[in-house]
Amino acid sequence: MNHADAGANYLLKALLPRLEELKPGLLDELALGIKADKEAINRTGKMTAEIEQVFLSAEHILGRVPAQ
Repeated sequence: MNHADAGANYLLKALLPRLEELKPGLLDELALGIKADKEAINRTGKMTAEIEQVFLSAEHILGRVPAQ
């Protein structure tokens, strides 16, 4: 992870809990959206290793990494 990515990750991890307080359920909605997008890309056969890494990063930021 480069410094810009680390900074963005830090900022998001600080902001997301505050947003969840303002709108309970927001993180669950985001996680469901990520899952749906990932499944849609998989269905089209267009998933790449790079795209998979984007989804994994988003899941890490939300604290919802699926079991391997």
